[in-house]
Amino acid sequence: MSYSDYIVYADESGDHSLTSIDLSYPVFSPAFCIFEKGTYVQSVVPRIQQLKFEFWGHDGVVLHGHDIRK
Repeated sequence: MSYSDYIVYADESGDHSLTSIDLSYPVFSPAFCIFEKGTYVQSVVPRIQQLKFEFWGHDGVVLHGHDIRK
């Protein structure tokens, strides 16, 4: 089986409904990050892990946008 050389993360923010739009936050924003797997493993993962150790003392933290904005 052949696998891609890339990994994709996709997420969204806001209200995706087109029938009942939230007037207090009428925004929908999809976001994508595309990484070459070698770069992801060798650079991105260690840097995120280092950030977690520096701020929380462990790497078991899950980064959620809502919590990051707080």
